[in-house]
Amino acid sequence: MADQAAPERPLTLEEKKAAARERARAAREAQQQGAGAGLEVTDAAAQYIAQCADREGMAHAVRLRIHAGGCSGLEYSIDLVAQGEQAEPSERVIESNGVTVFLDLKSAIYVSGSVIDYTTSLMRRGFVIKNPNATSTCSCGDSFGV
Repeated sequence: MADQAAPERPLTLEEKKAAARERARAAREAQQQGAGAGLEVTDAAAQYIAQCADREGMAHAVRLRIHAGGCSGLEYSIDLVAQGEQAEPSERVIESNGVTVFLDLKSAIYVSGSVIDYTTSLMRRGFVIKNPNATSTCSCGDSFGV
């Protein structure tokens, strides 16, 4: 899906449903093969998460969720996880670059194959999620559409 060109017209509801079914199928296959969701945490993001977690007395772990909202329809939510906190039964646990990511199955469908990065620049500081499933994003990068 990552190398598909964006359509020149808006997707129909049926096309969006078909794409969602394909993402769900791919996520189920990845889970059956023992893979995470194909989610990667970069060195920069892992270092920032570790610094924040150490400062707050939290685990080197985050909970990533996708919620309805934002400019493009869906938005990311990343929260630190308390020491000793276990994943919910409906969550998948992904280890990447020394960081544990708790990811509910519904969110996994939307972020399969994504890379979580952290950037610091003159104009912006924060997480940047490179999501191959997003068909549209807002200008700030905090929300996306599928």
